[in-house]
Amino acid sequence: MTELSKDELFRILSNSRRRQIIYFLHRKGDALSLKELAAMVAARENGTAVDEVTDEERQRVYISLYQTHLPKLESAELIHYDDEARTVELVSDVAQRGFFWMQSDSTRPWSIYYAAVGILGWVLILGLWLGIPGFVLLSWSAIAVLVSTALLGLVLVQYLVEGRTDAADDAFEMLIE
Repeated sequence: MTELSKDELFRILSNSRRRQIIYFLHRKGDALSLKELAAMVAARENGTAVDEVTDEERQRVYISLYQTHLPKLESAELIHYDDEARTVELVSDVAQRGFFWMQSDSTRPWSIYYAAVGILGWVLILGLWLGIPGFVLLSWSAIAVLVSTALLGLVLVQYLVEGRTDAADDAFEMLIE
């Protein structure tokens, strides 16, 4: 992918149809026929299902994609359009890395939580090993159960918070409207 300036990238992506093209190609993860892509964009713009898009609605979008939007995205080296097969796909760099809004943005420092559980485990182990009052009430098995339960709980919480695979898609969908 050619390095685009921020201004150029935002100019290209300022159009909703171009953002939708990238969105649908990113979601598909593979090439789409121009006809299929036009139907998807028309469905989104008209608030209907793809199979309910009329030929007129699809054709209007098809022409716009073919004449205007695909050439701009291809000249920016964001997509590859095969004119003979009439297929569109993201260039490999965009397909692999995506853009900033395609990537999930974890706001929780999970490594700090895991480190805290590890430190807690070592504090308990050292306290028991050194015979510090209060720690001697714990057994080795109690420490093992406590630390493993804390880790399991942390993994479960992280899964529930970040495990939603559509979180990045939700954020991305907001940008294409």
